Formats: sequence, C-alpha cells, structure tokens
Amino acid sequence: MVMTNSPGLPLDWVYSPSIDLELKQYALLGYLQHVRARFAERKLYPYLEQLRDHVDALRSIRRSKEDLARYLEGKLIGFDLRSGEVIRERTAEDEMLAVIDEVIAFAVPNLTRMSTEGFELRHEFAERIHFTPVGLQPLHASEGWLFLRKGREARVYGYSIPMVIEQHLDHPERKVVTRYVTSYAMGITCTYEHIKSDLIARHPALPNPATFVLETDLDLPFIETFVPLAKRFVLAHVTDGH
Repeated sequence: MVMTNSPGLPLDWVYSPSIDLELKQYALLGYLQHVRARFAERKLYPYLEQLRDHVDALRSIRRSKEDLARYLEGKLIGFDLRSGEVIRERTAEDEMLAVIDEVIAFAVPNLTRMSTEGFELRHEFAERIHFTPVGLQPLHASEGWLFLRKGREARVYGYSIPMVIEQHLDHPERKVVTRYVTSYAMGITCTYEHIKSDLIARHPALPNPATFVLETDLDLPFIETFVPLAKRFVLAHVTDGH
C-alpha cells in the first residue's frame, strides 16, 4: 500500500517505485521547491507536518534497513585471514541498500533545513497575532468560539478539545477541532461582545462559551496558517490551566 503524504512525495518515495539516486534527488528537490513556494505565500500547513513525517519516516527506514541488511547477506565465499572477518558475495540487495543510504543522507539534512525555515516562519507569524479572551470565561474552556480577525473581517470558528482517550500512549496529544460558522464585518455597532451575544442567542446549547479573539495585521491564509496557529494558541491557553 502506498503511503501518501503529499501529491508529489509519498512517504515511501525512497524505495518506491524504483531505486535510483538521481531520480530520488530530483523528486526531493522538486518537492522542497514546492514547499518553499507555499512558505513564500505564508502557507505553513500541512507542509510543516509533512516535513516532520518525512524525516521521521526516513529515520525509521534507516533503522529498519540495518535490520534488513542482516537478512540479505550474500553467500559466504571466504575469510579475510588478516581481519578474521567473513567475505560474502555482493548482491543486488547490497547495491539497493547502498543507494537508499545515499538517498537518506541527502534527504534528511535538506528536509530538516526546510522544516527549520517553516518553524521560524511560524514563530514570526505567531509573534504578530494578538490573543485575548472576550468577556467572562467559564471554568472549563474545552469548547467555545474563536474570532479570527484580519482587517474588518472577523471569522467565527467553533472549537472543541476532545478528551484524550489514547491512554496507552506515553505522551498523548490533545487536539483542537474547529468548524467554520460565519463571518462578521467589524464596526462601531459590531463589537466582539456583540458577536458573542449574537452567537449565544443563536446557539443556546452554549450559554456561557469560552470565547477568544485572535487578531493579526498580517495577510495570513486562514486555512493553511491562521486557523492552525489559532488552535495552538487556544490549546496552550487551556492546557496551561487558564
């Protein structure tokens, strides 16, 4: 089964469909060029996660390859009398594993550098986002509203932070789930308090919702950057015990 991570670079790209160093380098450089172009458009996701997954996958392949190599050893053809080591016949598998080594050695530093660029951008963008609660907050803020504002437009997203059920994990991660609700044009008569009151009237199941505003003067794409960063802000706020 092919593990697809991006349109241009599946997670198994190192060993599928063929092993050719030059072609693999070409594929990787094409993918990195694509990611750099998205970063230039201030689009961070899903590319930051993809880069991390690719590096993790390559390191896993490297570990597995070392185990695999022991099972692919060629036929015994002699001994080195000086070193006492066995001499085995070289096989096609040996050459394939050697190419995989070269691909990984080339790919990991390049992917890591691109990932670092992305994280630096994420930090830069986060520094330009102002996060603040709206009105009185409930004791538990695992569900509520996010107001994401650029210019006069404020987009409203409902959010929830489900309980962690993967108790078998050493470090289970909590995730923020969002859904787009509506947009408002901010003005003298349309304040954040007005929006919150309007939402409470429209959604009585949340009579006292946690509500947060995130404002930025940057033109951040909502889906690829602003919303993912908003999730990080609210998760940090909630898990810090506020």
